Amino acid sequence: MVHLPASLATVLLLAAPAAESIGPQDFSYRQVLLGPPPSLSVSVESINRQTGVVRVNGSDTRQPTIPFTFDWGDGQVTRGWFPAGHTYRDRRRSYVVRVAAQYAPPARAAAETVVRFMPPAVTPVDVPADVRVTIPSQPVRVVVRSDGLPLTNFTCFTEESFCVTPRSTVEYVLSVGAAIQKDFVNNDFVRVDGGFRQVILRDAAFGGMYCLWHTRPPGVAAGQYALGGEAEYSSFLHEMGHNVTLNTPGRFPYGGNTEGPGGGIYSEALAQIFQHATLHEMITSAPRFGISADLAADLKRSALATAAVLRDFHEKYLSGGRRFSAWDDPKTPDDEALGTFMTVACVFLQEAEKDGRGYRTPVQRMMRLLQQFNEDLARRFDARHDTPQASAFRATLMAAAVSYAFDRDLRPRFRDLGFPIDDAAYAALQSGAAGGK
Repeated sequence: MVHLPASLATVLLLAAPAAESIGPQDFSYRQVLLGPPPSLSVSVESINRQTGVVRVNGSDTRQPTIPFTFDWGDGQVTRGWFPAGHTYRDRRRSYVVRVAAQYAPPARAAAETVVRFMPPAVTPVDVPADVRVTIPSQPVRVVVRSDGLPLTNFTCFTEESFCVTPRSTVEYVLSVGAAIQKDFVNNDFVRVDGGFRQVILRDAAFGGMYCLWHTRPPGVAAGQYALGGEAEYSSFLHEMGHNVTLNTPGRFPYGGNTEGPGGGIYSEALAQIFQHATLHEMITSAPRFGISADLAADLKRSALATAAVLRDFHEKYLSGGRRFSAWDDPKTPDDEALGTFMTVACVFLQEAEKDGRGYRTPVQRMMRLLQQFNEDLARRFDARHDTPQASAFRATLMAAAVSYAFDRDLRPRFRDLGFPIDDAAYAALQSGAAGGK
């Protein structure tokens, strides 16, 4: 019997400070995943940190005839049109500006942006030491766990790298994310030196970001862009999601057993799900995690932007003929499986939004099914060969996992998406997960 605590925030943060309420009703992916694209946008056009004069601009493709309402975050509310200006008297903090649009009643829309006078800050609460994330200021020796070979292409992020958010704040936010992801995998993962303490390293020769799931210590490598402005939290949590899901289950992990052109349907779909589920948990419990309202707004912006990309890939999959592929042909420049694994992730998030009960329990249930993984399932997954049997098993594994997450048979939906489902394998996977409670 797996014991799952009722609330991660309760498990980790019994002594967290009281703060401005940011509840589940204030953040969801529903609009970007299920509704029409948001019409209203807002951003800071200019800010004078000496005088406090701020100008915000934006647009609304619905072109309302009723003036916008500007809540400036300092107790002042005005009505008018873009661009709009405001003067802040207290410049010792940052503010979340919320703009509301009114259309034909009762239709409304809202958008927000951050006026930043001060760097993002947190009020840290205890995070398990075995998953704390660090951004070392000195070089770290990194070796491949399987053979002990050192990797030498990494440097560290110096203080000059942190242009907006302090090192300690980014470390704390990512540590909270790591604790959430540890909880998501039911605390079942490969321990590295007794824990899973990830490091964030700089790869000066690379412009993106990638995971280091197979190293000691595990971590993420990134270019300067990841910390040079607002920290790229969603991308970091994506790569950290790779790390933890490729190191689960502890007795026989997916990492090392699903390498090959057929592995993306698991690794990439799970990383997408984990980044967005983690952000949802962090944002909706922001006060209890000691995350300020302005930093929570940064997380929201990051989360919604990447969720919109996810939906865009799913829509392209639909309009492109629903061409299922669990195989990234190494002989071609394109990733043929891209639309498929993005669709798996999008289906999960859409079902979570329709379900309306959050992300923690569905992710844990999904992982419970996936954590049946063993030598026989790895053989059937067969990531190194493009066969109809392997393709059907990969499709069925993911469909079974998402179905088990929501305790609902989603085979009809996946079949409508072109997934070749094996009913016998589906039944066996569902039975195995139910028997392992």
